[in-house]
Amino acid sequence: MFGLFNKQKGEDAVPEWYSELKESQERWFNFLEKLEAKMEEFATAAIPELKEILQTDDDLYKRTFHKVYSGVNGQLSNIREKARTTYDEKIINVYYNYNSQISVLSKHHNLVSDFRNHCSDRYHAFEDQYEYWRNQIEKTQERDLEIEYQKIVDEYEAIKDKFSCTQCGGNIQIEKIFLIETYIACPYCKTQNTFAPSTQGRNLQNIARGLAEQRTAHLYEVFETENNKERELYHQRHELSLSKIHESNKKVLSEIQSKMDDLEEQRQFVIKNAPKLYQVYLRAMYDEWNTITPDLKEHNEKMYQNQIQS
Repeated sequence: MFGLFNKQKGEDAVPEWYSELKESQERWFNFLEKLEAKMEEFATAAIPELKEILQTDDDLYKRTFHKVYSGVNGQLSNIREKARTTYDEKIINVYYNYNSQISVLSKHHNLVSDFRNHCSDRYHAFEDQYEYWRNQIEKTQERDLEIEYQKIVDEYEAIKDKFSCTQCGGNIQIEKIFLIETYIACPYCKTQNTFAPSTQGRNLQNIARGLAEQRTAHLYEVFETENNKERELYHQRHELSLSKIHESNKKVLSEIQSKMDDLEEQRQFVIKNAPKLYQVYLRAMYDEWNTITPDLKEHNEKMYQNQIQS
């Protein structure tokens, strides 16, 4: 994946200091491989633990989870910091040392540049691995709201027929999941009874939008994929336009221009289509939200109208 130095023709063409650079590069590669293995081992062990803590933490604010989550991120950052510090001390310093001693006119100066480039490429690959595991750990914050919603529904099913009038003792059926304290009239004596939902029941309005977004995430992904195409098509067209600069063959120029026109047509379609896909997602998400908390439908629809008009 990352090549070592290409030797000059004949061993006698390789300067004495080449072996030191090569050893430094090999040590750097081995060091990063060990850090990546450590990072992967640590993250793969931490991720299921974080998920379990999130689901079992009864605290509304998930303070236990966030404490552990912060610690995991700290450990991951420490691994990254080791790589950064070592890169500065063992690679950049070595590069500057040799670069200051070897003339740019020397036929061997490219060995110094190669050393820096190969080590830098390997460092960027490590950074990619770090970002991957950081993102995987970040995803553990995404609560499975279907589980939380089901707990609320189960609680409602368990209590809906167990509420009694404080005046006559008659049974009062709780007809829906209430989000706030509510007055309910007794069907027998008409007394107004106060029903106070549990903390879990009240929390439904806090998770409703997130749950609706999770249920319609597939539609958002369709929009996002389409939306990202615009930038990709733009860059492809731009690269083709650059290739025309030094091209003199008219037939080739015509072919390049034809490809550019096709890419631009695709790009314009994406520019018009992406907002439509977002509208499909947005409408579906608000419909889900209204289904989860029908009492908030009027408020939600005002938000929806403001969002599509902005």
